[in-house]
Amino acid sequence: MPVAKMPQAKEYLRRMRERLTDDKVSHCVFTAEYLSSFAPSLGIDHDESVTAGLLHDFCRDLSKEEMLEQARYYRLPLSESQMQKPSLLHGPVSAEVCKQEFGVSEDVYQAIYWHTTGRPGLEMLGQALYVADFAEPTRKFHEAAQAREIVRRKGFDDAVLYVAEMKLAFCRNKEVIDPNTQAFLIWLKTRKQAQNTTPSRP
Repeated sequence: MPVAKMPQAKEYLRRMRERLTDDKVSHCVFTAEYLSSFAPSLGIDHDESVTAGLLHDFCRDLSKEEMLEQARYYRLPLSESQMQKPSLLHGPVSAEVCKQEFGVSEDVYQAIYWHTTGRPGLEMLGQALYVADFAEPTRKFHEAAQAREIVRRKGFDDAVLYVAEMKLAFCRNKEVIDPNTQAFLIWLKTRKQAQNTTPSRP
């Protein structure tokens, strides 16, 4: 089902265009479209996937000062990495604003909150948004195309692990690494190992 068929999509898009650049709006639309294309195979509700995809960057264009101001207003916990790089707060701030302004569900809230870094135990919608944000079709870097190929050919669990590995590799080339990025990758690897060592039933 196309994104435009989702009842609230038109209102979300109107509000997004008031605060985001055209490029950011386009990215969010493609993220929602891509996410909703594989969401059914993961048991994720279509409207929830579209909502998370459209709204995940709702506050992405705030300045560093505005991001920190909003984080303090909503009493969000601030890590050292977020203080050094306030753009890492755009997920948590977007989640809070969307909860207040649109009444998004708890699953959508958590998905938006953690879509940049991930976290151990992240729910399936959050993992799906994490992949879709990285790999939506307008992303031009090679790793995005590779992630889409893994979703198609190997399955979602392999794709989310690949994206987490690539994100951490990107972070290692920068001064700031959010500890949640590392913790999420460790959790995914532990889950994968457990799946591989679980004996099959006779």
